[in-house]
Amino acid sequence: MKWQCRWATKQDRDALLSLFLSAFGHPMNASLWAWKYDWQDEFGVLACTDDGIIAYYGGLPRLFWLQKKKINAVQICDVMVAPQTRGLLTKNGAFVQTAKTFLTAKTGKDKTYRFAFGFPSDRASRLGQKTGLYARIDTILEASWRASTPQKKLFWLKSRSLSENDNTTINQLWHTVQKSLQSFLVPQKDAQFFDWRYLKHPTHTYIAKLVSWKWSNKIVGIVILRDHGPEQGVELIDLLGLPDNLGQLLRVAQRYAGQINRSRIFGWLTPNILSCLPKPVTQSEVAGVHIATPDLVKTANQLQSRCWLMSGDTDFR
Repeated sequence: MKWQCRWATKQDRDALLSLFLSAFGHPMNASLWAWKYDWQDEFGVLACTDDGIIAYYGGLPRLFWLQKKKINAVQICDVMVAPQTRGLLTKNGAFVQTAKTFLTAKTGKDKTYRFAFGFPSDRASRLGQKTGLYARIDTILEASWRASTPQKKLFWLKSRSLSENDNTTINQLWHTVQKSLQSFLVPQKDAQFFDWRYLKHPTHTYIAKLVSWKWSNKIVGIVILRDHGPEQGVELIDLLGLPDNLGQLLRVAQRYAGQINRSRIFGWLTPNILSCLPKPVTQSEVAGVHIATPDLVKTANQLQSRCWLMSGDTDFR
């Protein structure tokens, strides 16, 4: 099978949404695709034959901080191969070639992004590592905690819904948190991020709470939650607060879950964040954090086990 790689355009949207459906077995809302890609120029590479698109490798710009330095990175998104060509998941196949085209053009010291990162499937991560494209730098765990009983009061805390009017508060909180986490690879979580990622998400409804101490009114942090119903419970999507305050934010989440008659809170997070929270009832590994960049070994060694990531740092939770 012969194909060629090229940059995707906005005119490819419908064909790529069709590929998404065939690759994953469920549709993606067109508004979600627009939320990810419509504001970008070169947002992804596709492979196509005379019969249509057979593979896609997309990216979403993300800003990180490490040791007072700002790092432009790109989050790998919507990596997909048409079911009829999955047997071509080889070093010369469509997946590897779209990945190489994207990463060669976009990542490196003098490129748009210092590195790419993502949470690939087992098969994609194995192939990515085998071909020298990817290196694993951290682990994503799923942890769960019991919800609090509705009667349990948090008399020392108060919370209210986060809104677009809280931009100054969010930015001040982010600045404080960022200074406290300088030894970690921390994604930027300023007001612009919260507005785009949570308050204006096109398909998901999030519960966003601003938490403060009851008597001093000093901000404790921000909690982002997503209710998945009685069977799954409430997902802990994001926490923004000083490391010593994350346990207090979890308590707010547990109480909310109890108030809406859910039995548990669960979330994806790296071990660095989990170490700041009360011991979970359950925990298990769900994914690895992988990076891609030309100087892969050196960069992977520098970033090893430093990630500060949660469910909200995926593009799909």
